[in-house]
Amino acid sequence: MSQEGAAYRKTMGGSDKEIISLKSLVHCRTVVEKANFVSTGIMTRAEGELFEIELSEFELFELGETVKLTIYSPVGIQSFQSIVFAKYDGAIAIIQPPIVNQRFQEKREFYRVEATGSVQIIRLVKENGEIKLLSDPLEARLRDISIGGVGLIMPPHEELSQVSRIGAIVQVGFAFACELEAVHRERRLDEMHYGFRMKVLDTEMLRPLRAFVLRHQVEQNIQSRSEESRKRQLR
Repeated sequence: MSQEGAAYRKTMGGSDKEIISLKSLVHCRTVVEKANFVSTGIMTRAEGELFEIELSEFELFELGETVKLTIYSPVGIQSFQSIVFAKYDGAIAIIQPPIVNQRFQEKREFYRVEATGSVQIIRLVKENGEIKLLSDPLEARLRDISIGGVGLIMPPHEELSQVSRIGAIVQVGFAFACELEAVHRERRLDEMHYGFRMKVLDTEMLRPLRAFVLRHQVEQNIQSRSEESRKRQLR
């Protein structure tokens, strides 16, 4: 297969296994079909849990409507069935169905979106396993969030440099408890910027969190399309 046909190949158990990247679907002709109607557009984004398809007839699709996608890509014709999650000027956003993860087996980090919110750190777990409950929680502000991670900004705290895990409450219009594990930290002037892996303790809260991330992804896509449109007008 050509380089266009697969993002890369890796060896497993002595045989080559092709790993196809979702990026191979971007900029490809995409047919969107619903009951008694077919429209053709271009796949413009395949990020997070969403496909974005640019369509001149985007207004004819309804939110929550079931559609079939047929994508004519360098890695072959790909077909998926899913629902319309959002529509905005010149495009529709489609939820990526679970089968996407089976066909496109690359490892992807959870998609993070910029967001505002607050975080209270209520428990510290030191590297030796000692647990410290904080009667006066440490406060941080949210920078970005995904289903599996958060970015936080807060003043420096010496005790945070000695911990392996953190117990926290995240507030983004709704609140949920989580356990955080530091992945990276960086001091910028008088603030610390942290990146954490996140485990949501109540699995029931994953649904509103997923909806929150998807809404913010759509908002970012709308902003990005608006900026791209302005740049084209200035040329």
